[in-house]
Amino acid sequence: MTTELAKEVQPTVVDGAVRFTARFEGRKSQDFEISGDVLEEHFGAASRSDDDLLAAFKHGREEILKAAGEASSTPTTGIVPLGTGDFTE
Repeated sequence: MTTELAKEVQPTVVDGAVRFTARFEGRKSQDFEISGDVLEEHFGAASRSDDDLLAAFKHGREEILKAAGEASSTPTTGIVPLGTGDFTE
């Protein structure tokens, strides 16, 4: 399954987490949120500043989108959270 960032919605920082929209197979879209903890611990964000969180998100984009693809079947009507358990060390 092809997973990519939706081009019309830019990733943004909301309450210390990065919220983004992923598109699957070019059709279905789902909103996700990756915690600041994951971005610091797993993707090396230097701080909790918006710029550092977004830089870490961009750095880990492939792995984050892979995790989003794996979580895409999570039943929800809202935002799917991605946390430390969604990423391997």
